[in-house]
Amino acid sequence: MPRNVSSSDVNNTACMFSLTPLPSLLTERQLFIYPVKSLPPVEVSSVELTNEGLRFDRCFVLVNPPTDGSRLAKFLTIKRVFKLALFKTSIDDSWTKLTITHIHASPPSSITVPLTPSPLSLLTNATYEVSIFGTTAVGIDLGEEATAFFSKHLKQDVRLLTIGGTGRRDIPGAAYVPTQRDALSLAIRDGLQPQRIRFADAAPLSITSTASENDVRARLPKEYQHEDVIRRFRPNIHVDVEGELPPYDEDNWSSLLVKTRADETQEVTIKCIFRTVRCLSLNADPETGEMIHRDRQLYGLLATDRRVNDKFPRK
Repeated sequence: MPRNVSSSDVNNTACMFSLTPLPSLLTERQLFIYPVKSLPPVEVSSVELTNEGLRFDRCFVLVNPPTDGSRLAKFLTIKRVFKLALFKTSIDDSWTKLTITHIHASPPSSITVPLTPSPLSLLTNATYEVSIFGTTAVGIDLGEEATAFFSKHLKQDVRLLTIGGTGRRDIPGAAYVPTQRDALSLAIRDGLQPQRIRFADAAPLSITSTASENDVRARLPKEYQHEDVIRRFRPNIHVDVEGELPPYDEDNWSSLLVKTRADETQEVTIKCIFRTVRCLSLNADPETGEMIHRDRQLYGLLATDRRVNDKFPRK
C-alpha cells in the first residue's frame, strides 16, 4: 500500500520535495543530501528528485589512490574511518559551491569546490575507477588543493573525486534484489524509468521514520536520549509518521507516493526495494571522530532484534 508524502513540484523526470505538509498525508520531517560519500549531510528544505536519487547526493567520493599501477581506487567509508564525521558540508545559496570544513581544526580549515565542476576544468585531470558493492563508476580527481586538505586531516593519502563518465553506475542488484530489472524503482506518469546511482552504496534513496527514530532513541541510556540518532543512520528522507504508524513499519512499505503541493494530479511513485542493512558507521561519534562509547553504540543496541534482511543475517 503506498504511503503518501507531500512535495512541491514535479517536472517530467524530476520531483522537488518540500517540507510543507498536506492535510491527511504523511510528510517529510527532514531531507538530507550527502554531497560527499561518508561525510555528514546537508539538511535541506526542498530538493530535486532525479533518476539517480536526490540531486547532488553522493556525487563526490574520497579515495586512496592505487599504488599498484592500476586505475582502481579504494573509497573511504565512515564505517572504517570514523574521522570522516569531523567534516562539515555546506552548500551556498546559489547551489553552485560546496564548502567542506574540519570542525576541530585550529586555525579553522576548509576548502570550497564547485558543486557541479566544469568538464573543461577537469579535462586534463587524472581519472580512477571506483568499485562500490561490485559495480563501478569513473571518478575524476579534483586536484591538489583538495588532496592536501583531506590528506592533512586524515593523515593518509586521500583524493577527492567527482563522478565522471555517464555520471551514474548500476545498482548492485545481485546483493539486494533478484535481478537488475527489479531496480526500475522510479515511476513517473506512465512508465518506469531506468534506475541508476552515483556513489551511493546500493540505492538512490534511503528512508527512515520518526516512529523508528523514537524506538532507537529509547534504547540509549537516558542521559543520551537527546542525541541526534538519525544522522548516524544517514537517510535521505525522514518521514513523519507520529501517531499514524508503529516503529519499523517502513520494513513493509512497497512504495512511496509523492504528490505535488500545487497540483495533486501530478505524482511520483518510489518503489521500496529492500531493507537496508546498517554497518559500524552507526558507532561513529560525530563529536570526536572516534568509536562511540559502548553503551551508546547503536549497532549493538539494534542487533539484538533488528536483523531483518535474510541476505545479511549477521547485520
